[in-house]
Amino acid sequence: FAVVFSALIHDVDHAGVPNSVLAKEKPRIASMYHNKSVAEQNSVDLAWNLLLDPDFSKLQEVIFNTKEEFIRFRKIVVNVVMST
Repeated sequence: FAVVFSALIHDVDHAGVPNSVLAKEKPRIASMYHNKSVAEQNSVDLAWNLLLDPDFSKLQEVIFNTKEEFIRFRKIVVNVVMST
């Protein structure tokens, strides 16, 4: 499921421009991510914050029940999105 979730979120809030352009157009966001994989990191952060919203607690329970599952799921999501 982590790979499917990653595919769904990999372009969340993507402006449709390369990271170099994004860094110039949105310097605040770029500085948050040290100008590295800005669009990808922003997508992960936005989607992750939404997933952790209490409104999605039932979904969270299905995806991860333990701290270890939570950590593994997050690592997979980050690695898959960053590889795009």
